[in-house]
Amino acid sequence: MGIVQRKEREKEEMRRLILDAALRLFREHGYDGVSIRNIAEAIEYSPGTIYLYYKDKSEIFFALQFEAAALKRDHLLPVANIENPWERLIEFGRRYIDFGMKHPDLYDLLFITRSPMEYIENQECWNLGLATHSFFVETVQACVDQRYFKSTDTDTIAYTLWCHAHGLVSLFIRERMRMYPEEKRQELAQKSFAMIVKMAESI
Repeated sequence: MGIVQRKEREKEEMRRLILDAALRLFREHGYDGVSIRNIAEAIEYSPGTIYLYYKDKSEIFFALQFEAAALKRDHLLPVANIENPWERLIEFGRRYIDFGMKHPDLYDLLFITRSPMEYIENQECWNLGLATHSFFVETVQACVDQRYFKSTDTDTIAYTLWCHAHGLVSLFIRERMRMYPEEKRQELAQKSFAMIVKMAESI
């Protein structure tokens, strides 16, 4: 390995170290409760080292969100191969819930942790998230077109289903399902989403 390649690898390793530490801190303390100094202390480097890689805390946060959004998109991507829109909708919900439960810290970062939204809409992460959501709405629209729902209000149907899925995941990752046996929690969430979709048929 040449000097240039080794230096680039070392830079990538440092970026990864910074991002992993920041993810833990954001999850534990929220966006406002974390500073560049906190991140530097977590990786045992000076704050000046952090600034060699990221200009501020927001850039670190957005880098993490983009990674999370890309991973979520990839987790949902196989759904696009399902031709029947109703089956595609059910599988989308199943995979959405599955992603959140397998990657609780990333889901928390995307949808729960408070962050400077006035800036994020200009980030690649926002566009990636919009594309994923648009695909979901298009799937609901296809179900409406084929009369799987009585209602033709696509936006409200899509919003309702998304809110339900989000609530299921949020309860799970914030450990608010302790009244149910651990081995049943994920199954309950999946069955609940399937039930709400079925109930939406008659609305």
